[in-house]
Amino acid sequence: MTAEIEFIKMLVISSLVGGLIGVERELKEKVVVGMRTFMLTSMFGALSVWIATTFNQSYFLIIAFLGIIFVTALVTIIKNMNLWDIGVTTPVAFLLTFVLGVMIGLGMYFEGVAGGLIVTGVLASKAYSTAFSKTLTHQEIRNALEFGIIAFILFPIVPNAPIDPYGLINPRTLILIIILVASIGFAGFIAIREVGMEKGLPIVGALGGLINSETATGAIADKVKKVEGLLSTFKITIVLTNSVMLVRNLVIAGFLSLAVFRIMVLPQILMAASGLLYARFIKFEKEAKKVEAPIESPFAIMPAIRFAVFFTFISLLVTYLKGFGVGSVYLAAFLGGMVTSAGVTASFASLASTGSLDPAVAAYGCVIAAMGSSIVKIFITHISGTPALTKEVTKPLIIVVLVGLFALLGMWAL
Repeated sequence: MTAEIEFIKMLVISSLVGGLIGVERELKEKVVVGMRTFMLTSMFGALSVWIATTFNQSYFLIIAFLGIIFVTALVTIIKNMNLWDIGVTTPVAFLLTFVLGVMIGLGMYFEGVAGGLIVTGVLASKAYSTAFSKTLTHQEIRNALEFGIIAFILFPIVPNAPIDPYGLINPRTLILIIILVASIGFAGFIAIREVGMEKGLPIVGALGGLINSETATGAIADKVKKVEGLLSTFKITIVLTNSVMLVRNLVIAGFLSLAVFRIMVLPQILMAASGLLYARFIKFEKEAKKVEAPIESPFAIMPAIRFAVFFTFISLLVTYLKGFGVGSVYLAAFLGGMVTSAGVTASFASLASTGSLDPAVAAYGCVIAAMGSSIVKIFITHISGTPALTKEVTKPLIIVVLVGLFALLGMWAL
């Protein structure tokens, strides 16, 4: 009885996978093969495996595969010549449906269903992928290839261990930073293309604040060199990035140590609120919507490399200062926050949770790291952006730092 149930299960799942792909093909204006044909093709693949294994006739699967290739060729001829619908997407999908049926026949239900969903998603995304590819330039394609080489070839093979005497410079970590910055640039590319420069940049700022606000600031500031008339948009984006970073760090601390969270919650929230409140009253330029978005290079490799170098320099400096007297913990927190406030927050909160660091000291260190992150964004903007943007973001970021400082002084006084 179990074998019969398994047989029915195989046929039902294969038919559903084929039907899913077939439904998408039915939506075309000129239909060569529809839902039922795709369902039967997937079932044919599953049955071919069942017959080959049950009756020990391995050649049957080969014959079935040759037969489906012949049918695919007929589908291609009918589609391209008789209907004048030039393309091979439907024949390839037809062949893939048979392969997915074979996978299901082999008992790979999860893989078969997942493959069917992905194939359907690829077919359904034609309008978006076509529109996206038409807007790409040769330079953008070259940058994408550079990103692919770094992310999928260089990253897996570089050493995942420090190569310097201080144990700080990890090649894989540096490559990861480059990938992160470039990915943020690509997120901005998509957001700006979809909703426009004015709305797209703040979205990127919020995403960057969740991932790494320092790297996001560098990637965002680099774009201002190619734009005129959107200074306030860039300004509010960087301020938003910083505010989201403050909230993110508070959440990280809360997961690792409630004691640290309770102490740092007030200054951290006050800092985030001051930034958001300031951004609320920033006026956008009236001509902002007339400006063309700087989206000619979605994978910002060079800004990412510059930030990786900056990251390494700050890391070495922090290590050098760790051994100096009283206050070195806070100094290390401040300087570490310039590189990654999230890393400092996670480290300090974790030490507090294990009893290795006083919760109050850890909490103050987390706030100081956030202040360091806010300060360094001014320098990052100066390095990656323009003097005008640096001038614009200095005031709100200094206000955020002063709010945090006064909050800490008030807590210490109590």
